[in-house]
Amino acid sequence: MSQEMECMCQQCGMSSHIAEGEIVLEDPVDVESKLLSNLLVCQNCGGQLVLVGKAGDEPHYRLK
Repeated sequence: MSQEMECMCQQCGMSSHIAEGEIVLEDPVDVESKLLSNLLVCQNCGGQLVLVGKAGDEPHYRLK
């Protein structure tokens, strides 16, 4: 059974749950960046998604 991860759109803020096996990070070497590859985009607006954490867990957002 695949674990679902929560991803959030950088443009509209809409949250999506995506199966862990389907997630591909844009730069897997850069641990700071959790942007998803351009293959997965927001269903609402087409914006780039960022990995937030496991679905159902309390997210820890970082503001810079």
